[in-house]
Amino acid sequence: MKKIIFSLAIAAIALSLTGCAGEEDNIFEKSAAERLNESSDKYSARLEAQPNGWAMQYYPTLKDVSPAGSGYLILMDFNPDNSVRVAMDNRFSGNQYSTATSGWEVIKDNGPVLSFNTYNSCMHAFSDPEDIPWTSDNEQSEGCGGDYEFIIVDAPEDASYMMLKGKKRDTYNLLTPVEEGVDYEEYLADVKAFHNKMFSASAPVGNIIHFGPDSIYNMDDSNDGLPNIYPKGSDAIANESFNPFLITKRGNDYYIRFRDAFERDYLEGTLQELRYDPEQDMFIGTDNPEFNIQGYPVTEFFRDYANGKGDHQFNVSLSEDEMSPKFKTYIDNLYTDFTTMKGGKGNKPYGFVGLRYQWNVKNDSFQWLVRYTPGTATSTSVGYNYTFEMNGDKVAFGYTGPGVEANLKPGQTPASTNVYNALPAVQAIVSLFSQEFVVTNALTKFDVTRVKLTSVSDPDLWFTVTI
Repeated sequence: MKKIIFSLAIAAIALSLTGCAGEEDNIFEKSAAERLNESSDKYSARLEAQPNGWAMQYYPTLKDVSPAGSGYLILMDFNPDNSVRVAMDNRFSGNQYSTATSGWEVIKDNGPVLSFNTYNSCMHAFSDPEDIPWTSDNEQSEGCGGDYEFIIVDAPEDASYMMLKGKKRDTYNLLTPVEEGVDYEEYLADVKAFHNKMFSASAPVGNIIHFGPDSIYNMDDSNDGLPNIYPKGSDAIANESFNPFLITKRGNDYYIRFRDAFERDYLEGTLQELRYDPEQDMFIGTDNPEFNIQGYPVTEFFRDYANGKGDHQFNVSLSEDEMSPKFKTYIDNLYTDFTTMKGGKGNKPYGFVGLRYQWNVKNDSFQWLVRYTPGTATSTSVGYNYTFEMNGDKVAFGYTGPGVEANLKPGQTPASTNVYNALPAVQAIVSLFSQEFVVTNALTKFDVTRVKLTSVSDPDLWFTVTI
């Protein structure tokens, strides 16, 4: 009896297993191999779907130091014949436009994987195990350590974007379409120029990033795309935090997108991508407008820089497009007086060179300096002292008298006094500067080295200074 019961149980199990197998056939009508083939074809078609290819925001590794930690903009166009054209303009291409063609395919792994399956001098520059010649480190046998095979994480049917993940390094790399008719070389040059304009390598101060109205951070050293982001006013080293970014262009809009999203519990939406708003001259979060990047306040910089330690020279630009016609008349008069009126060495014309101004800490005074050639090839300067006071976005200069040169002999009149007394145009411009000016950025709020000073009493009187 027990044997009969046992046999019936085995039979029941066998029947249940047979039923499961039948159910699986109903769920998966195609084999795993067939499904992988279809998946490969589907994603290949989506890569080919953009007629002018893609802009890839590529991050070789998750490191926080350059060059492996920095991001690189790479353009790529996938063709049905399994060839791909790749282009870039960055340090790995000698900072010049470079393009290469190789093979590609979507291979079947644990999921669909985009593989650059033949050598491509652009794409494989980040994975070649060679020393990087422009760094001080020895990367032999390691190179930059980047990927050339990428897991396709997300690829919507409309081919509006694709998200790839490095097979070895686990970095997420976003692909966005390049518009039809856009030339790759011009696109890369345009983005590079915009990047350098917003985040200059020679910028004396960083930028300001807002995660909300009460959460303000410094964003320093952004030119290489790997900024140090730390709470404003805190120690930059003790609180350092790096998050690389890349800039792309879609239509007429520039976008900045960080490799890693910022997490802020008190704000809704993603804090990762921002669009540049030319009217407000700032980057604004695409998902949350309270997330934005601004230039360092020019009035704050002007005040702190001018009142800092050491002598700071500010060159006054003399190009006609960087001064008002009204201010230019004063420059023209200076030139006329210096080049026609005698009084220099050997009773010859002085010879006008230009203007500059500086904060002279030693004499505790702010000086406007006029440079001239007193009958020789060597230029010299005479200074005129002013008080300096910042009030909000305005600076007030108050004239106190000619500067006194060092090493004067007893009874000798300073050159600044002689020049002032001899040339009416010097008297005129010295008097002109003794007033209040509004301080603004000359070009963009992201560039504090070009400052525009506009007379409070006469808005038609303005000029640009370069720090």
